[in-house]
Amino acid sequence: MCQFRYNFVSLITKHDNMITSRTPSMLLLSSNIAFHNIAKMGRGERKEKILQRTRAPSMLILRNVAFHDKLGRNERKEKLYTRKKGTEQLTRAVYYSDYIFTTASLCSAAATGAYIGNNTAFGKKLSGPVCSMLMGYVLKMNPIYSANLEITGSIRLIVSALATPMILQGANLSAIRNTFNTLLKPFVTVAFVTIFGGFVGAKLFLKNEILKPLSAALIAKNIGSGINYIATCQALGVSPYLQSQGLVVDNVLAFIYFPIVYIFGDRYIQKRNMKEEEEEEEGAPTDFSTEDVKTSLALTFAILAASHIEAEFWSTILEGVDSSRLFLPIATVFSILTATFLNFKSNVVNAGNFIGQFLLYIFFASAGLSSPPLGHAFTNDLELLYFACTMYAIHLFAIGFLFSSREILVASNAGIGGPATAAAFAKAKHWKELIAPAILVGNVGNAFATFIALIFSSFV
Repeated sequence: MCQFRYNFVSLITKHDNMITSRTPSMLLLSSNIAFHNIAKMGRGERKEKILQRTRAPSMLILRNVAFHDKLGRNERKEKLYTRKKGTEQLTRAVYYSDYIFTTASLCSAAATGAYIGNNTAFGKKLSGPVCSMLMGYVLKMNPIYSANLEITGSIRLIVSALATPMILQGANLSAIRNTFNTLLKPFVTVAFVTIFGGFVGAKLFLKNEILKPLSAALIAKNIGSGINYIATCQALGVSPYLQSQGLVVDNVLAFIYFPIVYIFGDRYIQKRNMKEEEEEEEGAPTDFSTEDVKTSLALTFAILAASHIEAEFWSTILEGVDSSRLFLPIATVFSILTATFLNFKSNVVNAGNFIGQFLLYIFFASAGLSSPPLGHAFTNDLELLYFACTMYAIHLFAIGFLFSSREILVASNAGIGGPATAAAFAKAKHWKELIAPAILVGNVGNAFATFIALIFSSFV
């Protein structure tokens, strides 16, 4: 028995170093109590008890420390809480850092695309938005850069919401009658051609029900611009992945469309003397002041706030419809009404259009960053590709052979590329008298394309 007591004390001493370092008297008391308790057990129970102590000495130490040092336990809890809080702060800091880095990357890609689209012969044929999307795609292909798709998606929503009221500040419906005989009739013709081509393509090739809302969004883009594409996608509940997929297919065909339209336009180029070219280079003033920018931003935020309130109101009435799907269509309506009744000065419109266009470039850059590989347009997305090819083929045949004229070509550019692209096309072809009408009919397309596409979606 004495030998067993000696062995047990040795075991306790070996595995309980923390206890032995405290007080010898405490160890002696603890071992005496433990010895008398184990002596009452059977031999098998004693072996099991010793085995347990041998296997889990850390648990024994923890129990003893917790029993003898409650203050230390509280201190450990405080340290664990501090460590957890520090980890959360570090996670937030990393997230904000990624947000800033992603935003800066997209702005750089958008600025590069805008520069190429506006200052190079190749870029002018593709347009600034297409070049921005290509820059985003190049950024994605960089092995060093790792894109955060969640952050990219949130940035896309923010820029699309801000761009909508800014671009539509020039959508004064009272001025439509002034361009009826110039570009409005050709633009209406081109819009019907786009709708017809989209309808034929959808009926022939789109068998997947998921892709039919996306076809309506592409109709909206090719009558209006990127803001109509975004608004239609949100209204019809198109997923972000399918949005990028649609843009990839559309922009692959835009690489073909713009050069062909430029070739069609060469039929109508007239000889010009140097004096006329110098006068045209001076152009109409597009300058705007800081006050114009402030006015444009104030109107934008006021429209967005009112649109949010209205979307929340209608979402409570229309059960099952999320407010996010109503937000951009309502913002479009409010922007048009505001532009029509307030009749903004040209400088305010120029300021809003300048900022809004750059925001759209950021949107296209984000679409390129989160888009699937270009090869998917010819492999995984064949239904969508056939649809888009049909729509573009009918469109090009109509504007090139059936209704070919300068006005038709500019109106087509206003639909496919937007007002800025149409104005740049008219300027490049030296059709000075069509520059201002091109911007106006482009804004008309921005105003109505979303609603046309929503009606179209109910027939496909």
